[in-house]
Amino acid sequence: MTGAIIAAAIGAVAFAAGAALQERAILVAAPAVGGGQLRLLLRLARNPVWLAGSALSGVGLIAHAWALSQAPLTVVQPIGISGLLCAVVASAVLHRRRPTGTQVTGCLAVTLGLVVLVMVLSKHPEPPAEPPAHTTLVLPAATGTVMLLGLAVARFASGALRSWALALAGGISFAAVSALTRIIGIAAVDDPLTAIRPLTLVTLVIALCGALLVQNSYRTSHFALAYATMLISDPLMAMVIGVALLGETLPTGGFAVAAMALSGVSVVAGTVTLARSSAGHAPKTGKPRAALSPVSGGPRRSPRPADAGLGNGQPGRTYGAPDGTPRSWSVPDVGTGLGGQRYLGLGGPSVTLVGDGDGVSGPV
Repeated sequence: MTGAIIAAAIGAVAFAAGAALQERAILVAAPAVGGGQLRLLLRLARNPVWLAGSALSGVGLIAHAWALSQAPLTVVQPIGISGLLCAVVASAVLHRRRPTGTQVTGCLAVTLGLVVLVMVLSKHPEPPAEPPAHTTLVLPAATGTVMLLGLAVARFASGALRSWALALAGGISFAAVSALTRIIGIAAVDDPLTAIRPLTLVTLVIALCGALLVQNSYRTSHFALAYATMLISDPLMAMVIGVALLGETLPTGGFAVAAMALSGVSVVAGTVTLARSSAGHAPKTGKPRAALSPVSGGPRRSPRPADAGLGNGQPGRTYGAPDGTPRSWSVPDVGTGLGGQRYLGLGGPSVTLVGDGDGVSGPV
């Protein structure tokens, strides 16, 4: 079982890094609102950052699937939470901001709680068991219902609530995918050809729908909340599925039950902490930031009428009021940048795009 735990941990880190890259790509390449799912996928499919994140997520899923074929679902699935701290830190690095103390505290509380949980559960090994026949019918149907409910809530919600609903539905769908993967993997150990069956296709469809739910939860700019919700709901629902449908058991000793209860409290406290932190880091809309001067580092002064470029279609002239006083004009924004902010700074004959620490300038 040690090899399965190590593989699951490696998969968790890979999946966490991939999620951070995907979140950056989505906030930069996709608008926060509007656009259909197909349009979103086509746009992201041309983004190398999103593709790199998807590749890392694929590596994580492969490692996770192998671990599921070697150890119980109730042991392997909670290990995915170990990537939470990595994901939040990676997202902060990509956005060129330091993770706050609140974020780190929340991540540590969640991670510590589930690490203790895994330690308790790993002391309770059990051989693979053939699940009841009705599991392959009940589980996909129940998962589809949960995903539809999540979409319904997200349809009429916004902000953190929308992010939470989508991430929760996505996390539950991932738990179902892991359970179905374990069913397929146990049979494929003895006969690999058994993996080619309708259940495999159903599992892939559920995984794709769950991925779309999670991708849309990232679009709300509540990454810490969305990722934490997904990671918490995934292992907890996996335990429910493992016990209720796969015939797995949990420790019943007094010490083990107490440890699992304390771990749950730690996980809930960490999730609440991350939720509050996530709400404080939502992108702010409003007046665009002014471009900074390359000399003083302060706001760049407005250009003089003599060097303001084209005005009224003629060089060297500007729009003016009847009394000859130059009239100021607002410059429209040209797009959405990192974190969903719109910005455009005008500085002489060049346009400077100012983001969260990113600066790109060039001639007009």
